[in-house]
Amino acid sequence: MPTRAQRPCLPETTPGQLAARQAWNQGLVGASRPAESVTPSEVCSARSCGSPVVGLRPPVAGMVQVRNAAPDSTGTHWYCPGRCTVLARTRAELRAIPMRPGGAR
Repeated sequence: MPTRAQRPCLPETTPGQLAARQAWNQGLVGASRPAESVTPSEVCSARSCGSPVVGLRPPVAGMVQVRNAAPDSTGTHWYCPGRCTVLARTRAELRAIPMRPGGAR
């Protein structure tokens, strides 16, 4: 069987194919818009956000402790309330998913 690069790409030119494409795209026709260039994550400006927990008190009032959320996934770290805490808890939850044999989750 030929690879995907070797298979011919047939144009959708019949009226039935064009109607099906328009129905699939919910009535939209033409070329799609280019993707917006948005940074997926921003650097937090809060002091001590992401720092490891050393004592019992947070370095700045209002910080939240999250366990196993840092890239090295060791220990507990302090995060500012809001977006950073949500991202850290999400990473911690994803790391809690057991690995399948072969390395995939």
